[in-house]
Amino acid sequence: MKGEKENTRSSGRRGGLKTFISSEYRNLVSFVKRYLNERYYNVSAEDVVQDVAVNLFSKLDFDEHLENVAGYVYRSIKNKITDFQRKKKKEIPFENFSNEEGEEVFSGNIPALDESMHLEIDDKRFYDNLNYALSKLSPNQQMVFVATEMEGYTFEELSDELNIPIGTLLSWKHRGVKKLKKIIKLDDLYMENEN
Repeated sequence: MKGEKENTRSSGRRGGLKTFISSEYRNLVSFVKRYLNERYYNVSAEDVVQDVAVNLFSKLDFDEHLENVAGYVYRSIKNKITDFQRKKKKEIPFENFSNEEGEEVFSGNIPALDESMHLEIDDKRFYDNLNYALSKLSPNQQMVFVATEMEGYTFEELSDELNIPIGTLLSWKHRGVKKLKKIIKLDDLYMENEN
């Protein structure tokens, strides 16, 4: 009897989500179009809404009570839009660099690089400069930078281990990186030109 009630409640929630998506479909598509340029990202707003709907139905635990269906769906769509925006890089198709006959003209326009333009970073100089710059950071900034950049800790792991909020760790690292950028000069890292 209890199992039947749970299944009925679960299917009722699933039905509520289905009803919401069906009734709000046009608004959801308009929402996607407002925040995502379909041509630039090469995706249809309808595909985004349908993809989110499929993900919600396949992943959402309907045994949990969903307080605000509309907020949940819109937030899921906004997250999907953000995913597209993060993944998209400005790409220029290679075909844009060919003439009417289809001949590639791109490489002919690039001047040959002079050997003196190839500068190598001296590892010893790099580490000496990095160690010096790290010594100028506060202990907290230094600890977060070393832990996340050199020892492979995530902010979540570091937060759990030290019992310090992630926001505080992020702030320390941000300020530390800002100082490092002021102290370390790229020109100081190159090998001496022996010519």
